[in-house]
Amino acid sequence: MPASKETIVDLLRRDPAFSGVDDADLKSLASMMGHREYPKGSFIITKNDESSTLYVLVSGRVKVSIASPEGKELALSYLDAPSYFGEIGVAEPSPRAADVIATTDIEVLSIDGKDLARVFSMRPELAIALVATLSRRLRDMILRLEGMAFHDATHRVMRVLLNVATASYEARGVPVIEGLTHYEIATLAGTSRETASRVISNLQRDGVVATKGRKIVIDLFGLRDLVERD
Repeated sequence: MPASKETIVDLLRRDPAFSGVDDADLKSLASMMGHREYPKGSFIITKNDESSTLYVLVSGRVKVSIASPEGKELALSYLDAPSYFGEIGVAEPSPRAADVIATTDIEVLSIDGKDLARVFSMRPELAIALVATLSRRLRDMILRLEGMAFHDATHRVMRVLLNVATASYEARGVPVIEGLTHYEIATLAGTSRETASRVISNLQRDGVVATKGRKIVIDLFGLRDLVERD
């Protein structure tokens, strides 16, 4: 059943990017947006899709990945709510470059690129926020490519841990990696699960990381020092 305009407004208020938007503009934006829930494992975007929809992830986690014809997968990133995806299809009318897959049950809002242009005319600061998101993801991708080209697997795993924990600290005030398995960390680092587990175990022995259930707590200063020295 489609969400009401009031429900969409409430969901938008959870996102820091919309915290300064007044009620009238939020209601106008909500009238242009769709709402949908997807179960774990669903493909939200498929590579080579022609759509120009921007998605606002309001709950859950998605994986952005590409796959070879032989079925090998490379995870480009994992996104947690609140976040956005599909923005490249809005900025450039070309086929989608990657798959976006729900790794948990998720809830999204969606808006077509043409409607988004109207939103930007009302709230130019939202366009600036979208550009900032694109810039940050491009910077992270450059760092990953640099790591794969010039550093060994140990460095790459440490860099992934540092990046994810830093993002958690900036968003929630705690340097914690939650919900990512060793396999998923390995795919982000471009290595095997066994190697990622070994690196995490060594860092735990050195006191740089601590595991609490399914959470990995990171000493940001200690890990940053190791990455910079490596």
